[in-house]
Amino acid sequence: MAAEARYPIPEIRRGKIYRDVYAKRSPDNPALGDAHLERARIVDGTLDFGDSGVRNRAFRDGVFLLEIPPELDVSAGDAFARQFYEGPAATPYGRFRDIGSDRFGDPLLGFHQRINQIEQFLLERRFWAADYPPEIAALGEALTRLSRQVLRSVLAEVGIPEEDWRRATGGCSQCAGSYHLTFNHYRPAHEDIGLSSHKDDGFLTILRTTAPGLEVSREDHWETVPAHPDCLIVNFGLSMEILTAGSRMPVAAIMHRVARQQEDRSSFGHFSSSGCLPGEDEGIYRYVRGRGLERVCGSRELIDENDYEIYAGTDAPVAAKGARR
Repeated sequence: MAAEARYPIPEIRRGKIYRDVYAKRSPDNPALGDAHLERARIVDGTLDFGDSGVRNRAFRDGVFLLEIPPELDVSAGDAFARQFYEGPAATPYGRFRDIGSDRFGDPLLGFHQRINQIEQFLLERRFWAADYPPEIAALGEALTRLSRQVLRSVLAEVGIPEEDWRRATGGCSQCAGSYHLTFNHYRPAHEDIGLSSHKDDGFLTILRTTAPGLEVSREDHWETVPAHPDCLIVNFGLSMEILTAGSRMPVAAIMHRVARQQEDRSSFGHFSSSGCLPGEDEGIYRYVRGRGLERVCGSRELIDENDYEIYAGTDAPVAAKGARR
């Protein structure tokens, strides 16, 4: 099937997820110009590109700009992103630097400094109401509703039957998936790339950034995404790529990274993934025309293996040992 061949399903195993894109992941490959991304907006609760050709290009790219809906206020998120890493002396958000993963019983959550320039504060939705300030928890819920609108629009366009949506997305089509709200700061004094190249593990990511730094890989070369303060950046992840590979309109997971930053840079993002609460892993599926949904792996398995690849990096096979690229 031609649609399946366009985006072959990656092997969800450590060291294998990116086996076909080692060359793309090299930080030595510079960005070649600006990325002119397609643009959409929400109209009556539905994703609207204005033209089917624009929509098709956005799905093929795996990334597009989404005009910030007038009812969505992102100012609290901007403020949190600028301050969370400064420590308790910076009020009201600096105290979050001292909240680590031990508080949540999950090594992914809380404050982390990575091997790249990035440092983060990340919480899963079940902790938002109790541990984020009310304005940040409200922002997370608003982004969850927005992600549902985008996701349902995509599922309808690619031809997955509506009765399969909930299982196919691990609840995300009903605002019942797994959601993470993360705030990022890039440390200019740290000698490394901003964030290593990768694909997100979930269905879609909604990113808010007001400064350049994000780079995307399209047409086998890297491009810089200009700042668009009136837009959010939506990019699709591995779960969406896997799910739609056999549909009538496969959706790509975009490879992206953050370039080395010479000045402080902050951003925040909302991630929509298949439900994976403790003991309630909903799984990752692919849709095959004529057969329906087929389970590929566990939801948490995909998150854990992909996080390892992002933050620990993937070692390319050694040519001297006969490995093929």
